[in-house]
Amino acid sequence: MARSKRVRREMSKLSKSGALGMAGLVLLLGCGLSWAGPPNPTSSDINNNTAGGTNALSFNATGAYNTAFGSEALEFSTSGGLNTATGSLALRNNGTGRGNTASGFAALYSNNGDYNTATGYLVLQNNSTGSGNTASGFQALQGNTTGSGNTASGGDALLSNTPGGNNSASGNSALYSNTTGIENAAFGYEALVGNTAGIDNTAVGNLAGSGNTTGTANTFIGSLASANGDYINGTALGHGALLTASNSIVLGNTSVSAILAQVSSITAISDRRRKKEIRALDADLGLDFIQKLQPVSYRFNNGDETERYGFIAQDLEEALPTALHDMVETSEPEHGLALIERQNDNDHTYRVSYGELTAPIVKAIQQLQQEIEAERQQNADLRHALREQAAAFKAENDALRHSIAALREQVTAAR
Repeated sequence: MARSKRVRREMSKLSKSGALGMAGLVLLLGCGLSWAGPPNPTSSDINNNTAGGTNALSFNATGAYNTAFGSEALEFSTSGGLNTATGSLALRNNGTGRGNTASGFAALYSNNGDYNTATGYLVLQNNSTGSGNTASGFQALQGNTTGSGNTASGGDALLSNTPGGNNSASGNSALYSNTTGIENAAFGYEALVGNTAGIDNTAVGNLAGSGNTTGTANTFIGSLASANGDYINGTALGHGALLTASNSIVLGNTSVSAILAQVSSITAISDRRRKKEIRALDADLGLDFIQKLQPVSYRFNNGDETERYGFIAQDLEEALPTALHDMVETSEPEHGLALIERQNDNDHTYRVSYGELTAPIVKAIQQLQQEIEAERQQNADLRHALREQAAAFKAENDALRHSIAALREQVTAAR
């Protein structure tokens, strides 16, 4: 304490005389200056601390290799070491945390975690035991308390995060509402802004994934690509692409009129081991169903004037066996009919999977072939019967001729 008072007196004299310049300050700091350090340090290592500012490092006891510049910076740090605090209240309540770097007003204010880096006003302000976090920007990761391994870059990025860990947010308000969600990645203004407990989601673009709150393992790429609910394992690709169901992929918005690729088909998994409840297609989904279909030509009303050929979903539904109508209209997602589905949007838009028509078409062809084969057999049986009848008629005719010839001979003899 006597040494500290002596240093203050000397600095006061130098300051009043105008002789305290940068070189003098560096010299004093290099000698282990601690303006408000505790008495009787127990380790020579604490002499390697550097403090500048009112109450900076005031309560340090055994912490070493700390650097604090700013009013109350690292004020209550006791045994934490290897910390750097620049700015008023930066790392103020750090007690035992090690290896932290805080630059900005109240950055890492409540910290007791290790190896965090905070740059900006109120960044990681409430972090207590969270470790390995990196945040840059106004209030980034401000609410984080115990979450670890998070990276936030941008104003209010991961603002509400508490125990959630291993999240990455880049952009103003990215992952703003996240609390317990983990392993999410958001890049862009308000990307995944509404996510609270969702896990393993990826969003890239302005407001990408903004509609997701607790959905898991979803991917949103493109400005405004999002979801109208919380789904699992969904993907929305392109500007304004809207995910409406789990385990599905949406390509583009309603203005997209063509999907172009080098190949002309998509190869799908059809392994018997990946399927269950396998049974032959019902007879009423064969020829009778196909005969009711109404092929049409049409154009979309979204500005695309391309003439197309296909079917109308409502007509297809009408052609289906009555027992299947409820599967189209009332089934829960992933429990309905793949051929015709009603999308989970405001209009409950119908969607048709044209590939699902292949099996009924094949069934119809098989039934038609069976009818043809039956007719062929009938024709063969008829030809066989006709041949037998012709043979019998010939035999009868030959016998009749023989009888007539014998009768003639009798008549001739009688004369």
